[in-house]
Amino acid sequence: MESDNKTYEINYLLSPLIPEDKVGEEVAVLRKAIEDKNSFIVGEDQVKMQKLAYPIAKYVNAYYGWFRFSSNPQTVSQIKSSFEKNDKILRAMLTEAAKDNPIRFASRKSSRSKEASQGEIAEKTEIKPEEIDQKLDAILAAGGEIKN
Repeated sequence: MESDNKTYEINYLLSPLIPEDKVGEEVAVLRKAIEDKNSFIVGEDQVKMQKLAYPIAKYVNAYYGWFRFSSNPQTVSQIKSSFEKNDKILRAMLTEAAKDNPIRFASRKSSRSKEASQGEIAEKTEIKPEEIDQKLDAILAAGGEIKN
C-alpha cells in the first residue's frame, strides 16, 4: 500500500576510479535499483567528486551523491543490500527522512547587523588627540581612577 510508504534518504560514495563520463551511467544503475523495488525518487543531488575526511578503502576522494525516495519499509532492506552489493560503491548510508521537508535550513540572525544598526544610530563625535592626552593625564594623576 502506498499509504504505508515512508521517505528515506540514501547517501553513497562511488569509487574515484570510475571515469567522469561514466559516472552518470552508474547513477542510473543506482536509480534503477531503487525504482525496481516499487519505490519512487522524490529528490536527488548531482554526483560530484569530494575530498573525504579520512581514507575509505585507501581512497581520499570519492564521488558523493544521494537519493531521497518513498518506499515501503519492507523493501528498504532490499534497496540497501543492492547498494552494498555494488562493488563500485565504497560506502552507503540509509536514513529515514522527514516526508514533508526535503531540505530546510534554520535562518541565521546575525548579531553583527544589530550591532551595526545600533552603531549607526549613535551620533559620531570627533575627539581631538589633545583631549585624549588630557583625559589620560587626569587618569594617571588620579591614581588610575576614572572620573568624568
